[in-house]
Amino acid sequence: MAKDSNNFDYLVVGLAEFFRQNHNYPYPDLLQHACNKLALKMTATPYPRTLEGLFSLLGKPLLTWYPLEIPKEFDPDFGLIYDRALSEEASQYLYEQLLERAQLPEFASTIVKQIALENFQFQRLLERLQEVNDEDAKRSQQEYVLLRRFLIENKFTTHEQLSKVFSKTRYISTEEVGELYEDCKPHEPYWCCDYCGALVEKYGKLRGIKPSICNDHRKQLPHVHRISWQPGLRQIERGIHWRVSLPGIPEICLFQKLEKLHQEYPEYLCDVQLWPGIDRYDLKLHFGDESVWGVDIKDYRNPYDLAPKLTQIYSEGNLRHDKSFYVIPNHHLRRREDYIKILREESLHLPESTSLLSDVAFEERVVAQIIQLSQGK
Repeated sequence: MAKDSNNFDYLVVGLAEFFRQNHNYPYPDLLQHACNKLALKMTATPYPRTLEGLFSLLGKPLLTWYPLEIPKEFDPDFGLIYDRALSEEASQYLYEQLLERAQLPEFASTIVKQIALENFQFQRLLERLQEVNDEDAKRSQQEYVLLRRFLIENKFTTHEQLSKVFSKTRYISTEEVGELYEDCKPHEPYWCCDYCGALVEKYGKLRGIKPSICNDHRKQLPHVHRISWQPGLRQIERGIHWRVSLPGIPEICLFQKLEKLHQEYPEYLCDVQLWPGIDRYDLKLHFGDESVWGVDIKDYRNPYDLAPKLTQIYSEGNLRHDKSFYVIPNHHLRRREDYIKILREESLHLPESTSLLSDVAFEERVVAQIIQLSQGK
């Protein structure tokens, strides 16, 4: 029987496996263990007698019924499932928290093994590029940016496209990038959103991977596209989508805004580098007064989930910077006004000198720096 402290993790992993096997019997062991513990501990709210009743309960905010400890990285205002699938909050917890503990025996389940394997495939490419960076910094950096942008901007691809893009890379092979995608089923329609990637159709509606920030997927909208099946069509692995592509969307968005400022004011914002040092941090800004800013963008809905990950941003050698910033997409701060306050209080290893700002506030900070330099101050 699962311990109380582990029951939440067992429940999340068990549900992930249950949905992965399309609701087929027998139920995953971890789900059975977790539900047995719940049945014993639930007193204020009766334990459901049917599967439909259990689904209904699991879709409700945890703070209204869950009798055991809830990890602070999980927002209890949300449920565990939505539309007969893991909720966005549960998916975030699975991919960002449990993956880090995938080596533990109790989590040696199919779904976690698959997540770990997908992540390992990308990490293998990242580590290879980092290893050759000292000898061939320019080429390795170019190939990393090519790889990362491709994964962010191409949720669907074909072997022909992979070959065209990666046929001349020195440290990355077409086959290795192809392993980050999975084959699409023949003659089935697929849908993709320009903002959040591949969509799933349920009950006649299209649902994205992050409904909290992108949830309007009517088929007639210009940012929603049908992807017709063709031989060799491939879709990005879900683990790569969660851990590589999605975090890269706000990074590319801010980079493009800063690039526009660089083009307008090149004498003041002299250069903007994306993922310098093979992703030591996200953006490096060079200004006309020779000052350098280092920026890391973090797209986490729950500040308690993000806080332990914040440390001093790397600043050695040619990656040195005079000022450092952690930048949070503004929609998270609109939803939770105390987001920055929580980050500062909970981040035990974050230097006071590192600023915490929304992406909107950071862009304003850059504009203010450009104005200050233009006025000779």
